[in-house]
Amino acid sequence: MPGGITLRRSSIALEPRLELVDAISLADRLVAVGCFTEIIQWRKRIFVPTGDKAAAILADVMRIVG
Repeated sequence: MPGGITLRRSSIALEPRLELVDAISLADRLVAVGCFTEIIQWRKRIFVPTGDKAAAILADVMRIVG
């Protein structure tokens, strides 16, 4: 993805997730469009929800990072 951000599939508590890596500087904007954050091992991580809204949220993410 643009800006050096990586979209990767992660498994957290046996649940598949889409994670945005190296996007912490954009966290507020990403949360505003529907992403969510969790602190895991004292590190904030940003995730894109899966399901019906994922495509629309990913389009917004691309607009923000691109």
